[in-house]
Amino acid sequence: MADPARLGKYEIRGALGKGAMGIVYKGFDPHIERYVAIKTIRKDLVEPEVAKQYMARFKNEAKAAGRLTHPNIVAVYEYGEDDAVAYIAMEYVEGAGLRDHLNRRETFDFAQLVVLMRQVLDALEFAHVRGVIHRDVKPSNLIVTDGGQLKVADFGIARVDTSNLTQAGMVIGTPSYMSPEQCRGLEADGRSDLWSCGVVLYELLTGEKPFRGTIETIAYKICHEEPPAPSTLSKLALPPEVDKLVAKALAKAPANRYQGAREFRDALNDVAKLSVEVDQGLGTTVVNIGTLMLAKPPPAWDDETLRTAEHELARAVGPMAKVIVRRAAAQTLDRSELCAILSDSITDPESRRRFVTAFNKAGGGQSSSGASGVRAGSSGAGQASSSGTRGSASGTGAMTSPLEAAYVDEVTAHLAIYIGPIAQVLTKKAARESRTRSEFVRRCSENLGTQDRAAFLRDLGYE
Repeated sequence: MADPARLGKYEIRGALGKGAMGIVYKGFDPHIERYVAIKTIRKDLVEPEVAKQYMARFKNEAKAAGRLTHPNIVAVYEYGEDDAVAYIAMEYVEGAGLRDHLNRRETFDFAQLVVLMRQVLDALEFAHVRGVIHRDVKPSNLIVTDGGQLKVADFGIARVDTSNLTQAGMVIGTPSYMSPEQCRGLEADGRSDLWSCGVVLYELLTGEKPFRGTIETIAYKICHEEPPAPSTLSKLALPPEVDKLVAKALAKAPANRYQGAREFRDALNDVAKLSVEVDQGLGTTVVNIGTLMLAKPPPAWDDETLRTAEHELARAVGPMAKVIVRRAAAQTLDRSELCAILSDSITDPESRRRFVTAFNKAGGGQSSSGASGVRAGSSGAGQASSSGTRGSASGTGAMTSPLEAAYVDEVTAHLAIYIGPIAQVLTKKAARESRTRSEFVRRCSENLGTQDRAAFLRDLGYE
């Protein structure tokens, strides 16, 4: 379907992104000469039951955000509908989502982090007072302009006063950021949004989500397990108050969390005023925590080592070698461990042996933990590890049928982390329409926004 020239009174100036049910366009309102973002849903795109669910969320988004006028909330201007599409015209924001920044492993100093989180909490306080609970606070819904202003977007599954969008027992949200009560299908109030803010804060502090795994594993951990304290994952000497702040935000019982966005914001401001000792090389000095820099990515590998790894690995797995090496290099700076990670992506024992030999020979056979290059626990006799399975899932393995049920299930589990249970319907449709794994993964990725799509593809070994 070709892009329309107009939607309602708006002139279409180009596409900004594609989601599960439609396209987001850059539009222009000729009457008041301003640019807008136009989010659309095509009614005929997928099965009727899926379209019906998306249409309900779409109208709910217009209703929720339409009653909220706040500098930290993306403004909604108009809802429109015709026979083919429904659309929402909203504020056009020049910026990138926090997910983009996290995907690029960018860093914030603590003061910047506090400013960003304070804006999120200001927006949520404004929404909660007016009876709107967002229920899907996550980095990809938090847009940051070049000037540092943050805007909360996507109120598609918000609860508006007595909205009937969901019923008791229905699980809705993005799994990694859902509160325990959301996971259990219970009613969620503003404290559920504050839990999600705690997850975002944890990820900004550590670079990692506090709860990871399959959708089932994530839900179990959210309800029953405590994540590692941020100070144990950060390279900064974070004071205990930071761990306490995050722990309270992520308390399992709503009554044990911050009871309002203002309380959370005030606690965050208090922590930012604390002083800590840091090592300046010539001794320690006391600084305000607000001046601390978050951990930077580890030093890069030398180009020659990575070229060698890519060249030798490509003999076994083909063009995906570059992607696999890049992912492995981000996990370690130890040569023998790098060799072990890469060798685990090779399912054939003889090919694995040749790779290990060639890689170690190129490095003079030196390693800090032995020259075998085979990870502990690997038999080396044809048993593929989980990372080896991912390597073959990227189109490089020896499996003859590209869309076995097990692989469809694996991709469904990854997609569900971003969009929830509806992933099962969407992957089933994509599997019917795809002839190769790469086409299947591409079709599935089209159900995600730009930021989540990049992370989803990287999870499955694609760039």
